[in-house]
Amino acid sequence: MYQRSLAIAVCLLLVTLVVARSALSAEDPAKAQAQAALKEGNAALVQGRGAQALAKFIEAQRLFASPRLHYSLGQAHSLIPGHEAQAFDEMSQFLQTAKDAKPDMRAAAEKLRGDLRSKVGIVTVVAEPGDGALLIDGVDVGPASAKPTVVLGLGAHRLALRKDMAESSPETLTLVGGESLQVKLQLPAPRAPAEVVATTAAYANGASSAGPAGVSLAEPVAPPPSAWTWRRKAGAGLLGGAAASLVLGVVEHVRYFGKASDFKNAGCGTNDLSAGSGCTSLNDQFNSARTWLVAGYLGAAVLGGAGSYLLWVAPSQGPSQAGLVSTSSGVTINFQGEL
Repeated sequence: MYQRSLAIAVCLLLVTLVVARSALSAEDPAKAQAQAALKEGNAALVQGRGAQALAKFIEAQRLFASPRLHYSLGQAHSLIPGHEAQAFDEMSQFLQTAKDAKPDMRAAAEKLRGDLRSKVGIVTVVAEPGDGALLIDGVDVGPASAKPTVVLGLGAHRLALRKDMAESSPETLTLVGGESLQVKLQLPAPRAPAEVVATTAAYANGASSAGPAGVSLAEPVAPPPSAWTWRRKAGAGLLGGAAASLVLGVVEHVRYFGKASDFKNAGCGTNDLSAGSGCTSLNDQFNSARTWLVAGYLGAAVLGGAGSYLLWVAPSQGPSQAGLVSTSSGVTINFQGEL
């Protein structure tokens, strides 16, 4: 009897450990964290807090890159004044890469991009040489050949080409919205060393640290906050309590059988529990151990179930948020962001 009950207790402990390990490996931690960040970003988006939503979507993209996240990024940019170019570019990337997205999501992206078209200009850059660095409003956005077409916001923009220490004459564009332009940039012939040094020094002394207004290639964003939410912390705490409760149940189970053996060896019998001078005390200890072992096992089950739900199930529930919001650009969008 004693050996069989102890074996049952050990089996319960092993089953609990196996279930916990299976839950840990059931879901990619990075994807679960990205899903939680996406859900928080969608909540901020519904409330019209574009900057906070953008930070959450960038965090989700960093944790789990998905082409469907371009849709959410475009929505967040559309809520921020002056980010129309970024919103247009993100929606274009979504339509080009997220071929498996839902039809209604693709239709919403097409509509938002169409609404933004009158608020941006599309510029095709013809550069010679193509491996020169493209400068937009003084900011290096990479080789011109890597981005032959750029999306710019309304207003004046200055484009130039640079390679080594040579730089082309800047081309200034003033966009009013809806344009499709072509700009040719060509490096000048090599100059004398003294002139090159003078030009480099002048650029170093006058270079601006500010990014270009309305350029989709340069968008500094503050590091996103941690995805370790209060729900995950509470779940981890409950699982720790479940483990402690299970240990208590096993210990009291062992004590339970020990007291039963002591009771029998004292000659107290099983029918008359008051027989013998020490039977009452042994009986009380026996009942105490039985109460605590039941409480330990029951507590492990309850705390383990609640902790598992908070840690693994609740954070990964669907991120979709229903509702319509009018953006600062006058665009109405439906929030259906997903990984």
